[in-house]
Amino acid sequence: MRKSDALMICLATSAIIAAVPAAAQAETRTIAALRRYDIDAGSMKAALDAWARQSKRQILYRTDDVRTLRSPGVRGRLGDADALDRILSGSGLRMHRDASGAVAITRPVAFASTIAQDVAPTAAAQEPAATQDASGIQDIVVTARRTEERAQKVPVSLTAFTQDTIRQKSINTATDLQNFTPSLTVLGNVARNQETYTIRGMGGGGGAGTGSGPGVVGYFAEVPSSASGPGSFYDLASLQVLKGPQGTLFGRNTTGGAVLLEPARPKMNRVEGYVEGTLGNLRRRSAQGALNIPVVDDVLAVRVAGQFDKRDGYVRDVLTGRDYLNRDNYSLRLGIQFNPTDTINSYTAVNYIQVDEHGGGSILLAVRPGSPYAALLQPYLAQQQARGPRETSTGVNTFEKARNLLVLNNTTWNPTPELTIKNVFSYGRTRSTSATDRDSTPLPIADLLGAFPGSYNNNLRTITEELQARYDDGRFSLQGGGFYLDEKSPSPLTFLTVNPLQAGGILGGGPIILPSVVQALLGVNGPLLPALNIQPDASVRGRSKALYAQAQYKIVPTLTATAGFRWTWDSFGGDIQSYQDAQSYQVFNRLAALGIVSPAQAAQVIGLNANLCVYDAFLAVAAGGFPTLKYPNCTKPTFSGKSDGPTWQLGLDWQADPQTLVYAVSRRGYKSGANNPIVTLFLGSDYPLAPVKPERVTDAEVGLKRDWTIGGVKARTNVAAFYTWFNDVQVIQRAAIAGSDILANAKKARVVGLEFEGLIIPFKPLTISGTYSYNDAKFLDYVTIPIPAIPSALTAAQPSRDLSSTPFTFVARHKFSLDGRLALPIPAAEGDMAIRATYSWQSRQRVAPDAQPFDTIDPYGLLNLRLEWNQMRGAPLDLAIYGTNVLNTAYRITANTGYNNSGFSNSIYGEPAQYGLSLRYRF
Repeated sequence: MRKSDALMICLATSAIIAAVPAAAQAETRTIAALRRYDIDAGSMKAALDAWARQSKRQILYRTDDVRTLRSPGVRGRLGDADALDRILSGSGLRMHRDASGAVAITRPVAFASTIAQDVAPTAAAQEPAATQDASGIQDIVVTARRTEERAQKVPVSLTAFTQDTIRQKSINTATDLQNFTPSLTVLGNVARNQETYTIRGMGGGGGAGTGSGPGVVGYFAEVPSSASGPGSFYDLASLQVLKGPQGTLFGRNTTGGAVLLEPARPKMNRVEGYVEGTLGNLRRRSAQGALNIPVVDDVLAVRVAGQFDKRDGYVRDVLTGRDYLNRDNYSLRLGIQFNPTDTINSYTAVNYIQVDEHGGGSILLAVRPGSPYAALLQPYLAQQQARGPRETSTGVNTFEKARNLLVLNNTTWNPTPELTIKNVFSYGRTRSTSATDRDSTPLPIADLLGAFPGSYNNNLRTITEELQARYDDGRFSLQGGGFYLDEKSPSPLTFLTVNPLQAGGILGGGPIILPSVVQALLGVNGPLLPALNIQPDASVRGRSKALYAQAQYKIVPTLTATAGFRWTWDSFGGDIQSYQDAQSYQVFNRLAALGIVSPAQAAQVIGLNANLCVYDAFLAVAAGGFPTLKYPNCTKPTFSGKSDGPTWQLGLDWQADPQTLVYAVSRRGYKSGANNPIVTLFLGSDYPLAPVKPERVTDAEVGLKRDWTIGGVKARTNVAAFYTWFNDVQVIQRAAIAGSDILANAKKARVVGLEFEGLIIPFKPLTISGTYSYNDAKFLDYVTIPIPAIPSALTAAQPSRDLSSTPFTFVARHKFSLDGRLALPIPAAEGDMAIRATYSWQSRQRVAPDAQPFDTIDPYGLLNLRLEWNQMRGAPLDLAIYGTNVLNTAYRITANTGYNNSGFSNSIYGEPAQYGLSLRYRF
């Protein structure tokens, strides 16, 4: 009979330990009687229950202690104690017994991190995300193979963090995460919260409707999530960065890897939680907390968590005083764990993130002489260079607003100890709108004003469904299933864009440049008249389906072979509508009243251009005709495409000893093909740049994971070396048509690299850890497709260029980080006090494939310092005083490299020095 209440276990264990010796000896004789046992390998919980039935004895244990463990089972005629010893073999659990015949199973805390058996596959695992032995070396539970395992047992290169590590390293966004993760680069666009991961040189853009997508996919509780930016890195069980193609188990587009966020799940029979507040400079004030509530013992528990983060911006607009790059976001999370039976457990989560920030803060870096707006931009560039990177002047009050909702359910059923059936369903809704100033000046050259009131630039509804089965008998395991994704925009996407008014309207002549006297007469600020382009209706859609299977077989107990295969089918499409705002052209009536143009000329320009359907006009002019269609009678150009492809994995890993894992693996990755809507609209669907081929990636990786003990010194070293081949690698060609980026293919490329993560404890108070990565990424065969001049799109001819042998963009060849923690000598009753210093550095990154000013982000290093006092005076209070980027290093985190096309380039700089304190209360 099972009792899972913690108090019962404590009382039973105390009674067992206190039993009189004579009674204990009698029980020993009884329990030693031989009995036939027939218990299969598999779930530890099932094995213990089977022992209780077959021995006809009472057994007490905490469900949380055994739920995620596996047992080798037992067969044959044995004494009860011997049978139970075999069931518990290698698990770290201990048996206690008393004269009544009751047997209690407990887990010594100090042994938790030395468990040799992998964690069993269950979505309801109550194990801690990380354990730590007396040496102080953590071992984190990860889900890199869609089942829970210790990180040191997983034959793949990964970097994993616990929530405590995230807090101690001040990781609040993906941009922070890159400083502590080998081979990871995170860059945003001029919309700062649109963060994109790049791992080992593989990343990329694209999105719903156009196909493709990022080459590194983020997952939340096993569900692909499009949310990026702030508001995600709190109350996590673990944060994992998987490197290299992950397409067999995680699906499409994970050619570079995957970033897994595993939320802390509700725990049974336990009230616990925390509250943490932070205050700092730039008026930083933030808080987060979580509350775990047991509802029905062993059946139902709920966890509620939330956070908010507010901070002033660190870039100021000298014209308006508005601060940019501030923080203003909050998140809420509800988790429900429901275990109606011993074999069924279900986790439901609702995650909501809201962002309402000023965004912006981009800095003009360079202007190309002879470009259309060079003469106008040069004075602003000189002013910007005099100001430095913490001040700017723009013509748009930029902002970023986003609402992200994710609802998911992860249910597993274990009909037998060897078989697990899992179903993962999710519903996601992402809505965002932003205003950006692409030219970083007050001039209306390339400005996005956002969406219609009440509408969004991005409004995506996503549904995913995955059914998975896993069989594991201890020697052979097989998991497989099917995946389905459906995404679409449930309501029209709208855009308001400002560009200079052209002399004959948007289809004729160059921009109107007003003399200063005319500016004064018209009462306008600046030499350019703004023209508003309205996109009242656009939509996107996409579907993806896949079937997959992966098997593992232990050739001998220490040597395991892995093979997996997946096939994915993708379809995508969308449509768009655009017209010219009539109000923008009323300025011609004012020009006519001033005598600058005649009334007839004004009437002609207004009559031609007001409400003119933009894309219909482009097609008419290109065909030698005359544009006539006006809104709302515009046609709606469409774009669509299909793509499919395989992914696979072959691997071999050898557990040389309990502390050493050696592995070799080769994987194929697939990224969906795509369509360039801007090329389709201007040059037609048959133009070579309109369709984009699928990207295919093949890699070979060897690695070693090893824990060491040398003369009492504890250490860990994990190293991986890899070689990656690309075919039809998808690349971004900046500002190619009408100022818009396009996606293209480079025929061949390769990446050679090395990654290292290490930790050493030379003596007990001092812990030193470090990471390093080397990535040599370059194109082997890359010749761009020429683009003809498109006068109606204000696009000059772009000849073909041979970019073979050029390096990848957004890849730092060298990256390293060093982290040192020194415990200070204070009485144990006063708690644990330590100082921590973390330094991260990365070499130069190329951000443009063609040579131009600021085509490279210079090397930079960041130093963080922290003084922490945990368990203050024995209380559950943790205090920390922190400083980030304490040397106030100026470094770039984005790149808009349009110098050779639009004629200018700009960037956003990273956060300056910040300091503050945080206080955390645990209960």
